[in-house]
Order: sequence, then C-alpha cells, then structure tokens
Amino acid sequence: MRRAGGLSAALVGVCLVSAGCATTKDAMGGGDSHLDEVSGPDRQVRSTQKDCGPDGKGDLVLLDARTGAVVPCLTVSISREAMSCPLEADCPSDVVFRGVSNKQGQVVLTGALEKSRLVAAASGFGPSVLSNATSKAGRVLELELAPEEGFWLKVLDADGNYLQDLSLTFKQGDEVLAQARSNTLANVFFAQRQLFSGEPVTIEAPGFRPATIANVTELGEDGHTLVLAR
Repeated sequence: MRRAGGLSAALVGVCLVSAGCATTKDAMGGGDSHLDEVSGPDRQVRSTQKDCGPDGKGDLVLLDARTGAVVPCLTVSISREAMSCPLEADCPSDVVFRGVSNKQGQVVLTGALEKSRLVAAASGFGPSVLSNATSKAGRVLELELAPEEGFWLKVLDADGNYLQDLSLTFKQGDEVLAQARSNTLANVFFAQRQLFSGEPVTIEAPGFRPATIANVTELGEDGHTLVLAR
C-alpha cells in the first residue's frame, strides 16, 4: 500500500469519486448541491502555457492533488526550508527550482535535499508543501499541488498508508453533513467550505473506528491530515 509522501499545505454528500467530485448538504437545507467536478485521474492536467521544460527524468514530479494526474508544462517556483522551522513562521529559504515542468510533469532540483521542506508556488494552485524531502539516487519525489480554493483532507491509516477509494461519512450527531470517497492520492475535497470550525464532526468509514474532529488543529501539523484507526 502506498505510504504518505508528506503532503501538507500550504484540500462532501454523495458523489465524490476517485477523480475528486464532492457534494455537501445545501446550506439552505434544500438537498444536495454539487460543489466540484474535475477530470479523471488518467487525464493530464491542462498546462498553463505552450512551452515545456527539457525532456528527461527529473528529481521531482508535480501532481494535481485533485486528480492524481501529472502537471506538465507548468511554470513553478520551488523553495527549500528547514523542517525545524514551524510551518506558520516566515522561514529562511532558498530556491531549488524556478522554471517550467517538462511533458512528464518533472523538474530537476538544484542541490541535495536532507529532510527538507519543499514549498511550491504556481498559478492556479495554492501554496503546496512536501515535508521531509530527501534526495535519493534513482528516486523521483512527488509533490502534490493543492487546490487554490476550498479545503482538502488526506486520509491515512495509523501506519501512514494512503486510504484510497474509501467511503467517508461526515456527521454532527445524527445529521449527515457530507459523504465522500477518497481519490487515488487519498484526498477528499470540499470546494466551498470546510466542516471543522469548532463544532465536533464525526467521520465514519467502513472497517475503521469513528473519528471525531472539532478543529483543523486536530488534523496533523499541516491541518489537513485525517488519520483513521481500525
């Protein structure tokens, strides 16, 4: 099973499929309303410009967190920070890539990495983070680009494995607020709102114990990680 690669960031009713579609209960109580629909995971994300980076294997591949697809020909800046610096702080950093990803969504970083935090900035995406990035010969790091708007969760088990294609129900008491299915990167998306704002929300999933979350501070260091225990 795939293990968590360190995504943090700086991402639900009935229809969230592996591609990342979500529905929540209508704010006026009028039923379900579709909030977000994107392409399937086997489709490359449309590039933001015609020019692409040079062909060849890179050190890091950019993935769209909503679909799992690589992001080719994207202008992006990637900086390196020390893991010891808190996420919310203004951390000293140096740029390890500034340019355009190639047709495979890959880039070549400058300098070796040793448990560094990588922060990517690109048009059309929110600030996106890869924690504990370490250079290793023959290994291509994966950096998931977070959505520019809305709220997302990455769903893991207690061992840090991705929980892909998992059905989740979000409830307050007996009221079902949302239903969702995690995508190929174990992500769940709320396009217009996030449910964790001080009122406890219980998340239920087949094969796992219910988890109750009251605030994003309970969702890991990055405020986006939901861990379910069996």
